[in-house]
Amino acid sequence: LPRTICVVSFTLVLSWLNYMGLNIMGWSAVLLAIFTVLPFVYVVPICLPRLELANLLVVPELHEMDWQKYLNVLFWNLNYWDSASTLAGEVLEPRRVFPQALFLAMVLVIASYVLPLLVGIGMTTANAKLEWRNWRSGTLSVVGLEAGGRWVKIWVVVAAAASNIGQFTCEQAANAFQLEGMAESGWLPKCFMHRSRYNTPLVGLGTGLVIILALSSSDFVSIVDLLNGIYCQAQLLEFLAFLQLRRAHPKLPRPFRVPLTSLSSCIAMLFLPIVFCFVLLALPFIRGDWRQMTCLIAAPVLGVGLHGLLAVCRRRGWLTFARDPPRGVEELLAMQTPMTGCHHHEVAGFFPEPFDLPAAAEEPEHL
Repeated sequence: LPRTICVVSFTLVLSWLNYMGLNIMGWSAVLLAIFTVLPFVYVVPICLPRLELANLLVVPELHEMDWQKYLNVLFWNLNYWDSASTLAGEVLEPRRVFPQALFLAMVLVIASYVLPLLVGIGMTTANAKLEWRNWRSGTLSVVGLEAGGRWVKIWVVVAAAASNIGQFTCEQAANAFQLEGMAESGWLPKCFMHRSRYNTPLVGLGTGLVIILALSSSDFVSIVDLLNGIYCQAQLLEFLAFLQLRRAHPKLPRPFRVPLTSLSSCIAMLFLPIVFCFVLLALPFIRGDWRQMTCLIAAPVLGVGLHGLLAVCRRRGWLTFARDPPRGVEELLAMQTPMTGCHHHEVAGFFPEPFDLPAAAEEPEHL
């Protein structure tokens, strides 16, 4: 009961933070990110003199590895980069800001994982908890204890909590705006376009809140396994969509173009991520995890079923939609907001030419 009360309370408070607006959520996320990194800015330099190279060269036996858990946690920690695209309409000068922000975020993420693990595993210590076979969730706090005592350990624990808070608020906001964008495109009912007095997507946030509360009683590993399986399927669809657009519309204007000239080079770039996704999807079937297998099969089936149900609701007028969904790339582009906030000299180095999407087409009269 205490855990449930704590989870529900935090969920409601953080959802209210998103409800209050992106400005509050955005600056809160920045402050939380800084606070999360600060203890390791202290711990890493302190522990580096105690680093023993031999500790880093230990190679575990294959049978000692829990591959499903390892790959799922790895994927969980390093994915969701595509979520940033759902907030592009809320960002000033996205063509300039997004590539720079993603690059800086990538450097920060790599450093925040590699450096603490480097000193935690590599430093010489008599503490058996820091032997690599004994690492568990929360072991980084023991690294803080070794580096600076009890207060640094508390600092690491609080920073970990802040990191989870930041991830929660950012992901919830991205999902809510994605639902609103789907409603604007005609894929979801018009009610998802409704915004609160703070200009945030009210129905999208409410939908996410209900789903989060429904999953709040599950343990962390179960949630990771479930979400990773669904996200792998979504990731594969995104990769295929990217390759299809490069094949069918190679000259299509884009706010940021991946600097590869041929379709084969794009396939080569995505080859390893695609293989990784298929491996994660195959692991539950190899290990006979029936719960995970059921979720992997049910997710696309329910998605197709929901799409058909919404089509029936559209034809019979049971739900109101803003418009008919786009029937092709041209219609989809015509619906987008032109990105005219950046001038050519402001984005030099990222975009060689100004980018403007076609003007929005007029909606049919019956809509």
